[in-house]
Amino acid sequence: MILLEVQDTIMTKEKTNWDSIPSLEGLKVDWEYEPENALGKRVRDRMAAKELHVLFGVKNIPIKVVSKKYDEKGYLLDISNGGGAILLNKGLAEGQLVKIGFFLGKQKIVERAVVRNIVLTKTGKYRTGIEFVELSEDSDVYIGSLISARGYTEY
Repeated sequence: MILLEVQDTIMTKEKTNWDSIPSLEGLKVDWEYEPENALGKRVRDRMAAKELHVLFGVKNIPIKVVSKKYDEKGYLLDISNGGGAILLNKGLAEGQLVKIGFFLGKQKIVERAVVRNIVLTKTGKYRTGIEFVELSEDSDVYIGSLISARGYTEY
């Protein structure tokens, strides 16, 4: 009995070749494929305020936000190479173009951004999501290096 099973297995292997495998023409999928993203919906990894505070030894990272009729200071909540989140006392409009300036350690960051979303918090402040517009190469490299290096730091 065992001898017959071994012979069947050997014969099956000999019969199988690339030409005996059916074509994939007309292959259809009945569901939408979405690759898993470890970052959730975000495209880029972000560095949270807690990580920034530990890294730079500060309680908060002040940020200045200006536009044609807006000039306010707030605090940086998180950052990535694509943008970040800011906590402000006064709201902005979605789609509004702004300039932002802040320091990450000794590195001065001054960039253009567009407001992507605004959420009124329980404290009456505005959590404002921004997207950088043409992030400078210096800022891009510096922010990227902070995010990459955080794996080597204990938080």
